[in-house]
Amino acid sequence: MNTNVRGPAPGRLPALDGLRFLAALSVLAFHYGYRGALGGLYLKQGYPELAPVARFGDLGVHLFFLISGFVILLTVEAGKGLPSHFIASRVSRLYPVFWVAATLTTVLMIGQSEPLAVTLQQYLASLTMVPTRLHVVPVDMVYWTLAVELQFYLFVVLYLIFLQRLASIDTMLMLWLLATVCLLPFPDRFPHIELLVLVPYSTFFIAGGLFYRAMRDGFTRSRVALLAVCWVCAMVTIHRQFVTDPRSAGNAELVWLYMLAGTLCFAAIATLSVHPDWMGKYAKGMAFLGALTYPLYLVHQKIGYVSINALAPRIGRWWALGITIVAVLVLAWLLHRLIEVPFNGRFRRWLEPRLRRADRILPPRQPERAP
Repeated sequence: MNTNVRGPAPGRLPALDGLRFLAALSVLAFHYGYRGALGGLYLKQGYPELAPVARFGDLGVHLFFLISGFVILLTVEAGKGLPSHFIASRVSRLYPVFWVAATLTTVLMIGQSEPLAVTLQQYLASLTMVPTRLHVVPVDMVYWTLAVELQFYLFVVLYLIFLQRLASIDTMLMLWLLATVCLLPFPDRFPHIELLVLVPYSTFFIAGGLFYRAMRDGFTRSRVALLAVCWVCAMVTIHRQFVTDPRSAGNAELVWLYMLAGTLCFAAIATLSVHPDWMGKYAKGMAFLGALTYPLYLVHQKIGYVSINALAPRIGRWWALGITIVAVLVLAWLLHRLIEVPFNGRFRRWLEPRLRRADRILPPRQPERAP
């Protein structure tokens, strides 16, 4: 694989763990402090005091996509460009705890009314992690981002199997960005092509990948230019999503704050790429928070809504909120310790040898030696 590596692969990046947890916490704040109470849809009692800040929490999803672009190239490099390693690492990372979380959420939603109720069809379709691609509402709506992630992973797999001997990852990122730029001015005009290219979320994956390449090889003029284009596309995306959202009616002036928050997401990953040891003195704490991120994201929404609704009439809405946050954090830790720690590694070691055939289709090019 033509990665143009100049030095050894980085170890664990504490700031990356911290940013992942911040993204999950932002999404949690968005749901509990803003989205859940709109129209009384999910929460019977809301938190209007938190809403002016919590409404920005959905940008945590954009930060997740930036981080994903960064991490996936790191994973590819760690696996020396082998498709079997990449597929096994991603499947073992995502699916075991997801299956448990989806099952737990489904069980806890028994007896709930719409829109919290879960049907058997939703549950079975959600186990694939792509129910929206099957035109089925997922068990928990936060799962929609996982379908987007899996499509990004599919792009990477296809590149590793068929294209990595023909073009560098930088070239592929540039071509992907070019396709995004061509489609972005025409929203919903070419829906099937937009879905294929992952517009509008592609910008964030591409930027994350470019930031990783910059960390490894430096900020060249071409990378800086591509990142500038990514930032512009990201701002267009955030602006468009805000002004077309019915929830934003009468608050058009807030779009600039959303764009500022989106810019801060870019700045955070840029800081990480320039200073990989950022937050190094808090490495243990960041690793702990990073471990909670994925299970917390999976279980916080519907389970949290049911918990707040059940507790608020008895102990008050603020105590209900505090206890619920602690409860989902503890649940996330239990899922990490009882599912991820014992099973992820075993699953990967079982799966990877069974995917070796993919490595032989077009063997990866060896990384270039450092000058």
